[in-house]
Amino acid sequence: MGMGVSVIEDVDLERQPDGRLRVVWSVNGECDDVDLAWGRSADGLDHQHVLTVPASLGEAVLDTGRADEGRARIYVSVAPTGAGPWAADGPGATIAGERRVGLEGPVNFRDLGGYRTLSGRTVRWGRVFRSDALVLAEGDMEAFDDLGIRTVYDLRSDMERETHPNRLPDSGGSRVVAVPLVRQEQGQNPLGAMDLADGEHFLAQLYELSLEHLAPSFGVVVGGLASEADLPAVFHCAAGKDRTGLVAAVLLAVLGVDLDDILDDYELTSRFRTNEHVHASAERLRDRENLPAEMVAGILRSPRWAMEAALTKTVDRYGDFDRYLTGPAGLPAEVPERLRQLLLTP
Repeated sequence: MGMGVSVIEDVDLERQPDGRLRVVWSVNGECDDVDLAWGRSADGLDHQHVLTVPASLGEAVLDTGRADEGRARIYVSVAPTGAGPWAADGPGATIAGERRVGLEGPVNFRDLGGYRTLSGRTVRWGRVFRSDALVLAEGDMEAFDDLGIRTVYDLRSDMERETHPNRLPDSGGSRVVAVPLVRQEQGQNPLGAMDLADGEHFLAQLYELSLEHLAPSFGVVVGGLASEADLPAVFHCAAGKDRTGLVAAVLLAVLGVDLDDILDDYELTSRFRTNEHVHASAERLRDRENLPAEMVAGILRSPRWAMEAALTKTVDRYGDFDRYLTGPAGLPAEVPERLRQLLLTP
């Protein structure tokens, strides 16, 4: 069976309309069958084996029954059969969680775990989340508490926080840190002299200039994620797309995730945001910023090329994102490696 070289890769979970989980995977190496297990822990310690299927199927559907009551998260392990006594972290095994955390209030609340790095390691699940505004519904409170979030980084402006305050559990388990990823100098137009003719080109400029001129703010957020005592953590803006997308991109780049996967993560916002949220954002941009409808339509998209251009120009300018963090972002030299130690699997 060639078990020494068989590795399960690219495991993805998708919630079906009937509540069951569709699990999709690929195999690198020779492998006849795979074992599937699930549990509530991201490290697999409580996972119970539930199914064995031919590896060539590439997918299976799991019925988790009443396990979703209370919205506790479920993680699935996929491993080559015959690797010895069942162990989710055994040879060739991969653990995956649902990318989107199912909350009623925030619709773009996502786990950054599961992405494979160029060195073969994987971003740990349940450690860092990204989101839109954290206006939790009453039914979200227990599920949010269950995530164990210790630190919330709010990337919005002072005005945004005042007019649309977050709603978090009364338990007070999360420390909120305001790190506005906007230029807030009095009297300064946040759009500045940027090109307003095209929404997507505006985003490309916005991303590049944000990385260049707000580097210390990126350092505060990403540097904070290098503290084990402050994890798990979530960072968010209003829609969870632009400012949040930039922080996520910088973090994943430092962790060594491939650029294509970073851009895939950025584009997911278009999949998870509802028409209601998109229309609300469009109305706000038209009314508050007095922007034409054509430009607003471009701004609300998640153009892959715009994020790629900003990241590429930043690498051209500084060499890589390690040097970006330890240079203009102002972080100590040991922070990038500390992030990799904390947030990647061994």
